[in-house]
Amino acid sequence: MEYSCFIFFGTFILQLYFCTIMARNKAFDPEERLEKARDLFWQKGYNATSMQDLVDGMQLNRASIYDTYGDKHALFQQCLSNYAKQALKDYKQCCEVCSPVAAVEHIVRKAISNRKEGQSCLMVKTSFELASMDQEIKDLVKHQALELIHVLQELLEKAKQMGEIPADKDPGLMARFLYSSFSSIWMMDVLFNDKQLIDQLTDHILNSIRR
Repeated sequence: MEYSCFIFFGTFILQLYFCTIMARNKAFDPEERLEKARDLFWQKGYNATSMQDLVDGMQLNRASIYDTYGDKHALFQQCLSNYAKQALKDYKQCCEVCSPVAAVEHIVRKAISNRKEGQSCLMVKTSFELASMDQEIKDLVKHQALELIHVLQELLEKAKQMGEIPADKDPGLMARFLYSSFSSIWMMDVLFNDKQLIDQLTDHILNSIRR
């Protein structure tokens, strides 16, 4: 009887210990740690970011990362979704406080200014690194691209109705042209590292809207 009680008590203590450890490991903000992972992927790229980098950067052990986010690929997908959601929110905010064409110009300048500060768009960076070989990532990047293109197209349609841009402009084509300019700017900056050139190219892109 005493032996059985000892076994029961010992089992109870072990269960309590493991529950305490698990609770301690979960005592973090998943969204905050996701942003830390996102910034790591953003800085280094998917392939160059190791699990140890993520452990160090997120300040979580491997078990907590796997339990909360899944494997590295699943974590990266969540980081992309987080980035896309925040970027789209930022872009939409400017649509509410200025004219349609000014909103378009703001979105373009904001996207390009990140590159000038040494930080390329995570979606553009990912499309070059992974989209051609990873269908799931390609679908995520494409979905974000279509959402932003839709925002730009709606703004350009309003600008056309208000006479802010010429009547012969095709808002859908122009929206896709503007989106494609982001990756072009990224490539030019990587190759030439010339901020004045980037400014000139940005002005040329924006002038094409009104001509």
